[in-house]
Amino acid sequence: MGDMVDVEVVVVGAGLAGLVAAAVAARRGASVVCCDVRAAGGRARSDEREGFVLNQGPHALYRRGVGVDVLGRLGVGFTGSPPHPVVSGYTEATGELGLLPTSAGSLLRSPVIGLLDKVRLARVLTTLPKLQCASFGALSAAEWIASLGCTSRGAGVISALTRVVTYAGDLDLVSADAAIAQLQLALEDNVVYPDGGWQSLVDGLVAAAASGGARVLAGERATVLQASTDGTFVVRTPARTLQAASVVVAAGSPAAARALLPHAPAWELGAPATAACLDLGLRRGPATMVTYGLDQPVYLSTHSPKARLAPLGGAVVHVMRYGARTSAEDRAQLWALVRRCGIGERDVAVQRFLHEMTVCHALPRPGSGLSGRPAIDATGTAGVFLAGDWVGATGLLADASLASGEVAGRAAAENAMRRRVAGGAMVRR
Repeated sequence: MGDMVDVEVVVVGAGLAGLVAAAVAARRGASVVCCDVRAAGGRARSDEREGFVLNQGPHALYRRGVGVDVLGRLGVGFTGSPPHPVVSGYTEATGELGLLPTSAGSLLRSPVIGLLDKVRLARVLTTLPKLQCASFGALSAAEWIASLGCTSRGAGVISALTRVVTYAGDLDLVSADAAIAQLQLALEDNVVYPDGGWQSLVDGLVAAAASGGARVLAGERATVLQASTDGTFVVRTPARTLQAASVVVAAGSPAAARALLPHAPAWELGAPATAACLDLGLRRGPATMVTYGLDQPVYLSTHSPKARLAPLGGAVVHVMRYGARTSAEDRAQLWALVRRCGIGERDVAVQRFLHEMTVCHALPRPGSGLSGRPAIDATGTAGVFLAGDWVGATGLLADASLASGEVAGRAAAENAMRRRVAGGAMVRR
């Protein structure tokens, strides 16, 4: 069984959600252990290769998103830069590249859509900030776009923008309230690429957890979560047995959470979002810096030199297909886009292809929307809480992970404190 450790809060999973939960619980006075089979950070980890910092596919933060607020409350700071302001629209069938209308100025100059669509898109851009997102939860993003009355070309532009902010390849599978909320964030010039990659955020969260006294056990997979008759819990890893008053399950996927929970939950979840990602370190910047696919769910964005991710004179470019298919199909499609944007083989210093990355474990479902996602206490077991990108009614993607991690960590600490007051939990660190 290994060592026996008595602790107040165990966090299973050390991705963004788990690290936030551990840091929040520890800072509220609970003794905390956080365990994960992998290194801390999960999909937010970055790799450095020959001086290039590569995130696992394209990652961005929203300056006025809930996630940045959570990081700020934990003292995790960052610097960074916005994306390149000029965006091209790409039509794979013809190879056409043209200025994509993403603002009032580019809308007037864009050759991608005609006058009627420009008028309708201008109306969308004007009214979008005023929309009450919650009232659109019954619709899919695709249904909302269809209701705008644009031609197929205009709808293609709005669909491209929506794919970028939701990472959903099939807009029939994501609720319109989530899509509109993300568009509202993105179109306010909130997007930022952190210097040093997302690893800088992971390192900051690990430090925040450690400063509160939390222990992060990398390389230890939680294999068992059992409820004891006295209301405490036992979490087992191959190396040790942890006895706790509260548990936060931030294990990544809903399937991983279900496998651990003592009682089977009755969740109604949306579809996962996957992507094929090509991450490139270039010796020079590309001719076309940012491109959104109009007839295909593809995307290319130059993250550096806007953010500090590359050696002097170099560039980091992330290319992605929303909705992974076969490795061969997706790799060929992404390289075709790379070449169309002016990147040759001689420009590439380092490269990495990640096929079928899970971007979001469960998208908000049309019909129930963000409010239909499982709450942090939807585990069927008092004292056991959830956190992850599919948990809670707040935010999407990393914002959802960070927000649910904060709420779950707070709830776990409060539950442990109640047991401490009642004399029912051991608190040895």
